[in-house]
Amino acid sequence: MTNFFQQLSSAIASGKSVCLATVVKAEGSTPREAGAKMLVFADGKTVGTVGGSLLEKKVIDKAVDMLKFSSLPVLEKFSLKNDDKTGMICGGEMIVFIESISSGSQLYIFGGGHCGLALAKIAVETGFAVHIIDDRPEIASSERYPMAASITVGDYGKISKEIDLPEGAFVGIMTQGHSADAIVLQNLITKKYSYIGLMASKRKREQIYDKLAKNGIEKSLLENVKSPIGLPIGAETPEEIAISILAEMIKLK
Repeated sequence: MTNFFQQLSSAIASGKSVCLATVVKAEGSTPREAGAKMLVFADGKTVGTVGGSLLEKKVIDKAVDMLKFSSLPVLEKFSLKNDDKTGMICGGEMIVFIESISSGSQLYIFGGGHCGLALAKIAVETGFAVHIIDDRPEIASSERYPMAASITVGDYGKISKEIDLPEGAFVGIMTQGHSADAIVLQNLITKKYSYIGLMASKRKREQIYDKLAKNGIEKSLLENVKSPIGLPIGAETPEEIAISILAEMIKLK
């Protein structure tokens, strides 16, 4: 059981999506007793068991759907009689509680300038864990970003290429230069994420897209990018732009 909770803790720390299924009631002859637990990850992989057979498959399917669609926790009742479609003939009855466990949505901001700071401040207030990436030590600092879950200082190209985004990550690209924006976008666009937005005017966006297309990036991938970033509310100040970006992310959530 120690290993079970170590894996749960590791998943939460890394921002991975995971469901916890717990047998809360078991009556009669059942394969597991109350308290039995199982972790279910977004790809269907599991740790632990709540009984095996088709019963467990139903729990896994429910958990995977929950992670995809952000469903509320549920109580599932299973009757293990001979005529039940669970494939089990124990004769008892089980109730399983399934809940999504996570450390909240992970937001990666590439570029810690005025807009990045404004976005980080309000994103934290709405439940995002914020990660700041910038190549300027004086910008990417704990003094400037005390609310950040992590701060990374270094080359944008190297960091964006090597970073392992957690499942369901949100990404905002707003570096101090369009060449850096292009590099970051090219490195991240083939990774898994829920949202990726690029701060750029329509003209600059097309220049970046043309460059990426020449480098072999498929048009279908570029269509996933939110750019100009944020909802079109006429935002001008960093704070207004941050609100428009956060609103776009919340709308997706």
